[in-house]
Amino acid sequence: MPLPASILSLGAPHNATPEMMSAIRAEKQRHALIVEQREKKRFMELADYISAHPESLDQAKGYVNRFLSSPEHSSLHWALREWHALLEQCSNIEIADILRSDSEQTRHLRETSPFARPQLASPLRA
Repeated sequence: MPLPASILSLGAPHNATPEMMSAIRAEKQRHALIVEQREKKRFMELADYISAHPESLDQAKGYVNRFLSSPEHSSLHWALREWHALLEQCSNIEIADILRSDSEQTRHLRETSPFARPQLASPLRA
């Protein structure tokens, strides 16, 4: 029996069996878990860096302010405004705690973080 078009459109081979599809799904889930764990580790390292380097907040504020004033980045202004408020109101320890937390809100904040990846150990550059 041929696979439905909805399955084929996801890149499944035409001759895929249910067992093959199950294996493909399992591999995709395994890969997603690896990526999630890697991201969590990177944000833990970033949180450690921010805890030890309060000046990193000033650099992040500069980044946020530059992009808030840029019409080219208007689609991100909602997230930038949220980070702007946090950076003005919270200490470096509180920001680090936000990046370490695993709640739905903090997950969303991590996705729009004004900090570079921890391996660079500095805010993003405009």
